[in-house]
Amino acid sequence: MDLQSLEVFLAIARHGSLNRAAHAMFLAQSTVTHRLKQLERQVGTPLFVRTATGVSLTGEGRRLLPVAAAVVEQLRAFSQHREKRQALTIVAGKAFASYELPRLIGEYRRAHPHFTCFVRSTLYEESISALLTGAADIAFLGHEVYHPHIHQEFLPSDRILLVTAPEHPWACGFPGFSRWGAEPVIAFGDHTAPFRQRVDRFLAQHGVFPNVIMELDSFSAVKKMVLQQFGVTMLPERTIREEVDAGRLIAMDIAGGELTRPTLIAYLHAKKEDDAFQRFVQWIKDAY
Repeated sequence: MDLQSLEVFLAIARHGSLNRAAHAMFLAQSTVTHRLKQLERQVGTPLFVRTATGVSLTGEGRRLLPVAAAVVEQLRAFSQHREKRQALTIVAGKAFASYELPRLIGEYRRAHPHFTCFVRSTLYEESISALLTGAADIAFLGHEVYHPHIHQEFLPSDRILLVTAPEHPWACGFPGFSRWGAEPVIAFGDHTAPFRQRVDRFLAQHGVFPNVIMELDSFSAVKKMVLQQFGVTMLPERTIREEVDAGRLIAMDIAGGELTRPTLIAYLHAKKEDDAFQRFVQWIKDAY
């Protein structure tokens, strides 16, 4: 029993006429008749009998009336609840989920109290798969995606900076790539990670093949090792802002703004037609 068929049944009972019910619901009488017959087939019994002035409920119709009214009321309440509560499934890389997403969705929810979401930290390939299978509505990525069904939009890029402890000799000023030598490096991720590849390629272009002594899977872990003076690192500016502002880390743009980490929003092309979803996307772009 679908909502519209039950609403048609209630309208006929209220107006005592198929024609008047159709007029009240702005439907063709043929549609009302079809809906009623469909409902009668589902319950297995006639619900109305014809009278000189229209129709009246059968015994089974009278028994169905309070049940239908309760079901319609509950379904309407559920539909209104869903419309009010915009729920999204979001996937993002571990770094974005840790450093940017809490602020963004927190501020969005304060502006839109009915907003709710499910968030999952994923690797790049997992994010793409989640979008394509419908397991996620939107993905925040750190690398471009090329797929005919996926639309992507760039957010402002994040500078990648050289990071040292305040006690490190380079904290007073970067001595140049020629002085890098065997300087211990704390690296983020493995060699296949897009961020790691971007950093390694930049250093190689300047004749530096880093002496990587640690490879860690979170920016937080990398920062802690640098704070303990185990080595230097290259990290996105947004991930170290708090420590730099507090004087716990020193950051230098040794690339002159040329080395950046892209951040993208990705979602299926069909989502372009979803007005509520697009409002969320536009808000994120403005707030980022």
